[in-house]
Amino acid sequence: MDVLFLEGLEVPCRVGCSAPERATPQSLRVGVRLFCGSLQKAGLADDLEATVDYRLAGDMIDAVQDGEYLLIERVAEVLAEVALRHPLVQSVEVTVRKRPPVQGLEWAGVQITRDRG
Repeated sequence: MDVLFLEGLEVPCRVGCSAPERATPQSLRVGVRLFCGSLQKAGLADDLEATVDYRLAGDMIDAVQDGEYLLIERVAEVLAEVALRHPLVQSVEVTVRKRPPVQGLEWAGVQITRDRG
């Protein structure tokens, strides 16, 4: 199985357990691994139609940036759902990190793996 990855996506999103935490969009850091079967055809033919276009990252950002969420777990689920809509993506691993409102903690995060069907 071949893997495409998108690392270091900065996703503006209103997320947090309290209303004050959700009042201002935060910049989440997102990483995505797309498991796609074989991408050999794309590589040999230099064919964009035979792979996953990086514009998927924009679709993922668009899906969550205008929403409001209590949990980064929900943000990760929405991002995974968008990725799995692409016909070549068989499974996806999504990592979401945010700077928590807890002093002394640099990042809090979640990583999920979801399969098609």
